[in-house]
Amino acid sequence: MSDETVSELHDLVERIRRGDADAPRALLDRACGRLRKLAAHIFNASFPALAGRHEVDSIVHETWLRLAQAMESVQPESVEHFFHLAAQKVRQVLLDMIDRQRRLRGVVGFSAAADDVDAMGGQTHDPARLALWAEFHERVAGLRDDERAVFEMHYYLDLPQADVAELLELHPRKVSRLWVAATERLADAVPGLGGVGCP
Repeated sequence: MSDETVSELHDLVERIRRGDADAPRALLDRACGRLRKLAAHIFNASFPALAGRHEVDSIVHETWLRLAQAMESVQPESVEHFFHLAAQKVRQVLLDMIDRQRRLRGVVGFSAAADDVDAMGGQTHDPARLALWAEFHERVAGLRDDERAVFEMHYYLDLPQADVAELLELHPRKVSRLWVAATERLADAVPGLGGVGCP
């Protein structure tokens, strides 16, 4: 993000804190493009069979709605807090998506098609594979606070590490170390995925 974009986000959060009724919608609209980019990245990397434009847009829409609902009762204290909230909602949508796919497989009983192979060589609709992805996203919540903040912003929100460093007011090398620590911890916790890819 440019300095202008970061400044704009800070201004919108400050407007929310001052009680500006239009500011939450403006902040959500400003984040929508990043949420769409994020959804496309994760689906293409992990769930290519579900990565059609309709699916991406529907997940972005669901995330947007959950954020809007959350912001009716939770006022973001900072841009960092807003991104943390956004990352939580992205993760919840992904976990719900995996859960719906599990139930669909159980009801319909279909076999994964040959083109449903994900980037790491597993079957997108394979229940064991979906369970691994569900565990991965759930494990993110158990990371140390500083590691989770970096991981959520860089992985879920696709923010460059330089932007993460600026938003968290950390040295870029510290952000890099926290990213490595988080990905190593997740890779150890869910070895079946073969490691965590960088956006």
